[in-house]
Amino acid sequence: MKKKKTSYVPRAIAMGLIVSTMTGCATVSAPPGSPGGASQSENTLSSIFDSPNPCSNNDRNIGMVLGGVTGALVGGLTHGVEGAVVGAVVGVGGGFLVGHFLDARRCELYKIAKAHDLKIASARITSAKLGVAPTDPAQKPSTAIGLDVQVENKGGEFTPGTASITPQAQAYLSQIARQYAPAVVEKHLPANATPEQRLAAVNHKILIVGHTNLVDQAISGMSAAKLSQQRARAVATVFAENGVPAGNIYYQGAGDALPIAPVHTARGEKENNRVQIVDVPTVSDLQDYVQRRTVNASDFAPQPNAPASSPVQAKAHPAVRHPVPAPVPVKAVHTVAHMGAGAGFGGTPLYGNGIPVDLGAAPASHSMFGLISSAQADTPVIVPACLSSHPHPVTAVRNLANGQTLPPRDYVSGFYDAVWVAHAGKNLVAITHANVLKGAGTYVPRPDVLIYKDYHGNTRQAPVFSGKVPVNVYRGQNKTLYRVFVNGPAKCIDMVVPTGEYQGGSRLYYALNGKKYMSQPIFSLQH
Repeated sequence: MKKKKTSYVPRAIAMGLIVSTMTGCATVSAPPGSPGGASQSENTLSSIFDSPNPCSNNDRNIGMVLGGVTGALVGGLTHGVEGAVVGAVVGVGGGFLVGHFLDARRCELYKIAKAHDLKIASARITSAKLGVAPTDPAQKPSTAIGLDVQVENKGGEFTPGTASITPQAQAYLSQIARQYAPAVVEKHLPANATPEQRLAAVNHKILIVGHTNLVDQAISGMSAAKLSQQRARAVATVFAENGVPAGNIYYQGAGDALPIAPVHTARGEKENNRVQIVDVPTVSDLQDYVQRRTVNASDFAPQPNAPASSPVQAKAHPAVRHPVPAPVPVKAVHTVAHMGAGAGFGGTPLYGNGIPVDLGAAPASHSMFGLISSAQADTPVIVPACLSSHPHPVTAVRNLANGQTLPPRDYVSGFYDAVWVAHAGKNLVAITHANVLKGAGTYVPRPDVLIYKDYHGNTRQAPVFSGKVPVNVYRGQNKTLYRVFVNGPAKCIDMVVPTGEYQGGSRLYYALNGKKYMSQPIFSLQH
C-alpha cells in the first residue's frame, strides 16, 4: 500500500492565513478614550463618558478571530490541514455568536443615547476580568461575555428627591430595556446558533445599580442607599415591563459608595449620579462581578490631594484575648454616654480633623473600564480620617421576582460574624457581629458596638453605650480599614487590620469638654 504523502505547504499556508488574520485585528488600536483603549496617563484624566461610537463590531470581530484560531489549532493538530480549515470555520461561528449580540446591543444603546442626548458608556466583561475560566473550552478568557453599561442621569430621569421616573425618561429607559429582552437578543443571534447557545444568550442575568450624589440625596431627605435602591428597582421594573423576565433581573442601591469621579467636584456631582446596567451569563458570574468590584478611596477625599500619613500599624506582639462582657439588649444608653465616658479613653488633644489613613498599595483593580483601573494603579490608598467622612451604605443585591438577596460568596479574613475588642485607656470597646464581604459596594451589616466605662474584668458589668452603628470598609492590597461611626462616647473609630492578622491598630476619636481627642487602642480578634 502506497503511503499517503503529507502536504506541508497547504498546512503552512492555512496556518499563515489564520495568524495573519489574528495579527491584523489585534494591531488595530482602540480609539482614544474608549475603555481600555487609551494610554494610562490619558485614562487617568478622561471621563468614561468620553467613549466614541461603538458601532464598529470590535467585540464580534475579535471573537471571530480568537474563535477561529482556537478551532484551527485544535482541528489542525488532530486532523491535519483539512481539520484546521474545518476547525477555523466552526471556531469563527462560536466566536461570532459570543460577540455578535453584544456588539449589536452596544451599537443600539449608542443610537438611543444620541437620540435622547444621553451620556452613556459601555465596557466589555470578560471571563479574565471576572477571574474565572471560560465555560466554553473554545472561548478565550479575553472574549466578551457581557457588558457593563453606565448611563449618566442628566437631571430629568426622576422627580427630584424621589424614585418616580418621569415620562420622558420612561420613553428612553424602555428603549434601553428592550435591547435586553429575549426577543431582541434572538434577533441578533447568528442563524447557526444552537438551541443551547440561544437559551444561554436570552437568559443573561441583569443587574441594575442605582447611584446618587450628595446633592440628590440632600434633596430627598432619605439615605443615599435607600433612594438609590428605590430608583434601581424602578428601572428594573421598566426592564420587566419591556420583556425581560423578572427572575433574571437583580437590583441594588449603591448610594454614593461607588463613585467614578471625585465626589467633591462638579464632574463628580454629574457623573456619579447614574444608572448602571450589568449583564452576565449566569448567577455565578454575577456573584463574581459583585465580589471583584473595587473603589478608588481617594475619590471620597474632601480635597483632591490629601496629604499622606503614617499608616496605622498593629503591634507585633501576639494577640491578647480580653474577656468580652455578656452583651445587654442592643440599645443606646444615655445615662452617662455623653457625660464623661470619654475621659477613660486615654487619648491626647487633637488639632484638625484627624489623621488620614494610609492603606498602602491599591488593591488590584477589576474595573471593566480601563481608565478606572489605571487611575488607581500607581497611587496609594489614602483615606481621610473618619471625622471628615460619613457613612456610605449600600443595599444588598436583590432579585426583582422574589426579593431574595444574591447569595454571598467570600468574606474578608477576620470579618465573618467576628468580635473585636480593645482596651482604650480605662474603657473597654467591643465590636461584635462584624461582617465584611469581599468586593467594594457590597452590603455591610451594622455591627454592635459596646463601650464599658472603667472596665476591670467584670463580665457582668453593663455598658454605658450599646447600639448598632453604620460602618464603611476600604481595602488596600494587604490591609482592610473597618470604619465605625459610633456617635456616642466615641465619635468614630478607624481600625486597620493587616490581611490574615489577629490584631489591628486604630484611631478612636472622641470629644471631651468641648475639645477633640484621639486615642490609639489595639483591637484583637476574639476566637
